[in-house]
Amino acid sequence: MWKNLKQKRLSDEAYKIAAIVQTGPEKEALKTAYLAELLSLSIDQPTHLYRVDLKRAVQKLLSSPLIADARVKRMPPNTLYIDYEVRRPVAWLSDYKNIGIDQAGFLFPMTPFFSPKNLPEIYLGLPAFGAPEDSFGRKGGAWLSPIKNRYLNLAFEVLQYLEGSSWKEGLQIKRIDVSNAFAPSLGQREIVLFTEEEITVRRNEKEIACIFPKILRLAPKEYHQQLANFIALRRSMVEDYRRQMASLQLSCRFAPRIIDLRIPQLAFIENDS
Repeated sequence: MWKNLKQKRLSDEAYKIAAIVQTGPEKEALKTAYLAELLSLSIDQPTHLYRVDLKRAVQKLLSSPLIADARVKRMPPNTLYIDYEVRRPVAWLSDYKNIGIDQAGFLFPMTPFFSPKNLPEIYLGLPAFGAPEDSFGRKGGAWLSPIKNRYLNLAFEVLQYLEGSSWKEGLQIKRIDVSNAFAPSLGQREIVLFTEEEITVRRNEKEIACIFPKILRLAPKEYHQQLANFIALRRSMVEDYRRQMASLQLSCRFAPRIIDLRIPQLAFIENDS
């Protein structure tokens, strides 16, 4: 009898999927049409709800580099329920175009799925996407396979340190380059930090805002102390910036200043022409 009822249900048009309900930590993190595409579901040729293999459906969802976790269940008579979590970008991976990276090292496309503001870039010096390991132990990026190497560990360590620093207020971190952090030559080893700072002055009831880019060159093992040295230097630099803005009538962007902090007790500063 149960077999007959099951067979009858499989032929009942009322059980064809007419809707997808999605839930997760974020409201509609991904378009329902994208989820339907992953599951090979079509409005023109609706699939029977009880012909959906739920385990296989989860596998299909997890085949997307965007999805970190997923659950699927049926909601009779004609609705498929999907609960999922997307990966959250902590930085752009500038080794490749339009690629984000999460805290676990997984890669995924950013546009058109995410539009984060003020997200920093990290650059590791990776080989081409999918390429084998180079002589420095860096493999090319790949979907569904997290990056695990000392370059990424260092980049995340620096990023975490900067995010937790109170002195960073007003200073935007644009890019962290650790591609030469483990170079064979000690003289070539460096972390390069690209920053921008906006300073605003008010003159004659008009607000003038200028951007001051800075490129910091740091030693990988001493970057904490060297950033502390930069804090003290930054105070005098801000005063200098304000003096330069005294004669300005319009907002502008200044040429980058390169600040090499790798030499103890000394900061070498030059303007990037």
